[in-house]
Amino acid sequence: MLCFLLQACGDKEPTKDDVVGTWKNPDGAEFVFNKDGTFRAQQIPTGLGYMASDSLQNRKFDGSGKWEFKKENSYWEAYVDFEKANVNKTCTFPLLIAGENGVLETKPPWYLFVWKGEEGGERYKFSKQ
Repeated sequence: MLCFLLQACGDKEPTKDDVVGTWKNPDGAEFVFNKDGTFRAQQIPTGLGYMASDSLQNRKFDGSGKWEFKKENSYWEAYVDFEKANVNKTCTFPLLIAGENGVLETKPPWYLFVWKGEEGGERYKFSKQ
C-alpha cells in the first residue's frame, strides 16, 4: 500500500546532472558544480563548513575542490571536499538535496541546503540559476 501511495505521488530522485551547474543563495554565496566532479565556491559562510574557531566566526570564504553525488541516510547530497580555501583551512560537508514540491519534498525544482542549526530546523538554501 505504501509503495502504491509513493508511486501515486510521483516521487522523483535527483540525478548528478541535476546538480551540475551554478547554485546561489540570496546573500551572495555560490557553488558551481562541474560534470567532472570538481567545484568552485564563493562567499560561503564559515559556519556551513563547520569552521568554528573564533578567528573564523562570521566570515565568508572562497575555495574549490571535488564533489560527490550520493545518498546518505534518507537524503541525496552533493558532498563537497574543499581542497583549497582562502581561510587557511579546508573542510568537507554535505549539501543536502530537496525538492520544492511534493509532500516529502521529492519533486523538482531541486534546491541544495545545509541545516542552520539542529536538523529539521531552518535551512540555508541554494537555488539553481
